[in-house]
Parts: sequence; structure tokens; C-alpha cells
Amino acid sequence: MLAMTSSSDTPFLESVERRRPGTSLRGYVTRTLPHSSAIVVANRAPHEPRPEGGFTRGAGGVITALLTLAEVAGADWVACARTDGERALIEEHGTTWNAPLIRTETRLHYATPTPEQYEQYYSVISNPVLWFVQHYLWDLANQPVINGRIHRAWNNGYVEVNKQMARKVVEVARGLPGRPLVMVHDYQLYLVPKLVREQLQGAIIQHFVHIPWPTPQYWKVLPREMRDAILHGLLGCDIVGFQTSLDVRNFLMTCEENAGLAVDEREKAVLVDGRVVYARAYPISIDVASTTRLAYSHGVMVEERKLRDWRPEHLIVRIDRTDPSKNIVRGFLAYEKLLAHHPELKGRVQFWAFLQPSRQDVAVYRNYVRKVRQTVQRINAQYGAQGWQPIRLELGESVRKAMAAMRNFDVLVVNSVYDGLNLVAKEGALINRSDGVIVLSENVGAHEELQPHILSVNPFDIEATANAMHQAIVMGIDEKRRRNEGARDVVRTSDIARWITRQVQDIRDLAAAPGLRAG
Repeated sequence: MLAMTSSSDTPFLESVERRRPGTSLRGYVTRTLPHSSAIVVANRAPHEPRPEGGFTRGAGGVITALLTLAEVAGADWVACARTDGERALIEEHGTTWNAPLIRTETRLHYATPTPEQYEQYYSVISNPVLWFVQHYLWDLANQPVINGRIHRAWNNGYVEVNKQMARKVVEVARGLPGRPLVMVHDYQLYLVPKLVREQLQGAIIQHFVHIPWPTPQYWKVLPREMRDAILHGLLGCDIVGFQTSLDVRNFLMTCEENAGLAVDEREKAVLVDGRVVYARAYPISIDVASTTRLAYSHGVMVEERKLRDWRPEHLIVRIDRTDPSKNIVRGFLAYEKLLAHHPELKGRVQFWAFLQPSRQDVAVYRNYVRKVRQTVQRINAQYGAQGWQPIRLELGESVRKAMAAMRNFDVLVVNSVYDGLNLVAKEGALINRSDGVIVLSENVGAHEELQPHILSVNPFDIEATANAMHQAIVMGIDEKRRRNEGARDVVRTSDIARWITRQVQDIRDLAAAPGLRAG
């Protein structure tokens, strides 16, 4: 088997990390990639059409990272038509047009499932079934119930939309020069690599899984036909990328235990149908320069001045989507314990939760928002006093406000049940200017990199989380600064450029290896 060089030790990566200011990352990537054309494949488009004209940048850390990846690779982009606005533009202009990235444009190509197919694929199977499996969220004594509705949504939604996306990828690839590099992203599109492999001989195919990969046993929540299709879909790749080394180990165990495949743990590789498929950890990161510029922008400074008008002596912050995996309610319960154990903090501390409503078309997500509100109301009613509210809950979306919060926290709470990586932890580590301390769940992907510099907690243990919040508040300034500087150094070193170049290096090594281009 090919032992792909560990990217952290390669002269190529060292040269990228030593590149002079102003040297183009795109230049390094395009000179190094073995193929003359590349395609990014994702559920969402990089920018979504506005009703009044023009485009709005897609939300979320995944889109932000993919914008950078597509730009430096000069890639076309294949997406799924999700909204009425996208469908209307497709009706008027066709399924392909130019769309903005960051500084340049990409050729954007749409697959066009019906609204019913998309709803089954996304809102019935991808969320919540796959999301809940991969974040260990099911109450297995009661859920899930795999009934006829789920089976129909799998066949008529998830499988069908993956087939449509794969057909679009093949169509686009055949119109591009040379052999294509196909980079597929995330849990909505697990079947695409195998479908593309069957039609594009010689292509290099990579899939990056942005969320956790659970143990083989937990995958058995799904019927065999579903879990086998997911696994063998991914095994159509040459390289499967994950956020952490634990995800890689779990994937290899899943291949071995659930599919009976030969696995080489040392090489982190699987043998399937005469091909070698490699599993690699590439923890995603942020664009340090642009994040820093935004943190010092006028809009953020305006929000920071507003914050100073009400800022308490000790400010605890969380910035999250209202997703059950984020463990928001347990975070509030831990804060309640903090107030109960340390009455001297009443009136001096406030927990600011700035939350973005997420997937409100799915009932379980709507119910979770209701539970979040109820918990906040109860704690505020029980502990609040004249002129002081223990929890400041805001639901909305504002990058500037989020940045102001991250610049000013004394404690940043990231206590997810499980999380693929969590870029909020990295953003907070980079831009905080209040000697803040991060309280981080041991089940968050970023924990693997940031562990020496944060306070680690079990996300289910509210007593321990309360104690960590208190420790962060009373910690000496020298230790706070040491932790803060250490976390910031990790993020600066392992930035978005490193995430991209490590993958590029492994793709180049794979393409150069003799005898591994079997279709």
C-alpha cells in the first residue's frame, strides 16, 4: 500500500507555510494539483440569489471554507437547487451560470430535484436521521422508528438526489479539460463518490466529512441497506477526509466490522474492489487574516460599543445554532449551578447566548428552541433581580455582533454533545482581547488541537461544567494569558491554508503513485 507522506512533515507544506507575504496560495495549489480541472460538490451553492437581484453569501463555516477551497483550486461548483429563488433563476437562465466566490467567480452548476424530493432528502433523511446518528443524539429506547415514511424518503429522496448530483458532476467533468479532481462535501452526499466512480474512469475523488463519524455499533441504528450504501458510497473515493484522528479510527473500524473489509490501521487505508481508499484527518480551520480584519472592522467596533453599555463584570458567552447537538440547555443548567454554588456572583455575571435559529422546518429543532426559551425564562425568573438578568438570550444572525461577543468574552462556552470541529472555538481563540478562557467539550473536534489551552469538560456533566465556568472566572491573569496565547498560536499555525495544502499534498502523492488509478 501507498504510505502517503504525513503532510505536516513535507517540504511542500513547509514551503507553503514559509511563503512570503502576498504570495498566492492559489498559485501553490494549482501548480501542485495533479489535474487540470477540479469540481467542488456540496449541497449548498456558494452564494444564494436574492429576490431583489444579486447574491447573498451562504451561511455557515462549511460554506466559508469551501469558498476558499474552490477559489484557490479554480474549481467549478455543483450544488443542489434548494430554494424557490434558485428554482426561479434556473427556470429563467438555465442550470449553469457564473457565481461569486470571495474575489473571483466560479461556474455554478445546479442539480434540480423537485421540492418534494429535496424535502425528503434533506429534512427527512439528512436532518434529522443522519445528523442524529452522527452526533449520537437518538434516544434509542424510543427513537428512531424506521418506518415506511423513512424508507420512502431514503429511496425517493436521499438516493434520488444523490443520483441527480452525481449525474451533474459527470456532465460537468466531461466538459472540462483533462482528468477531473472531484471534491465532495458532507453527509448529504455520501452516495455521490461511488456513482461518479462508475462513470468517470481515472478521476481522483475525495469526500470530506465535516461532522463526527460514530462507532460501528451506532451506525447499526440504520437498516443495513442504508448504512451499507453510505459506506460503499464513500468507498468510491480515493481519499476520505475527516476532522479528527478519532473519526478516522471509527471509519476504519466501521469498514472492518460492519462491511468485513480488509483494513490497514498503520496506513489508515481500506482495500475494496481491488482499490485502496485512504482515510485522513484534516481539521478544518479559519482564514486568519480575513477573520482578524473583520474583528477590527467598523461594524464590529460599533457592536462593541453597544456591548460596553451593558457589559457585566464577568461576561460568559455562547454563539451557536439552535441545534440539539450544541447542548445549549445543559449549558444553561450548568450556569444555574454556578449561580447556586456562588451567590457572590449574582449581579456581577451574565450569560449572553447569541443563537441562530437552525432548521426550523424540522419539528425536533423547533421543539428544541422552545425548550431553550423555557429554560432561560425559568432561570431568569428564579435568580433575576432588579436591574439584573442572569441570561441574556438573543436569537438572530449577525456576524458583527458575534465578533464583538468573541472579542469580549471572559468565558466562552462550547459544550456540544458532539461536534465535527466547531469553528467558533477557533474564532474565539484568535480574536478575543479580554484574556478570556474557553470551556470546551471533550467531544468537540477542536478539542484535539486546543486541549492544552482550554478548560476541558464532559458535556453531560453540568456540575463539572459549572466548576469550569467558575475556574475560568477566578483564574489568575497570567494563566489566562498563557492559555489565550497558546490557543491563538494553534489557530494561526493551523489555518485554512494549512487545511487546504494538507489535502492537496495527499492528492498529489496519490496521483503520483504507480498502479493506484484503477477505476
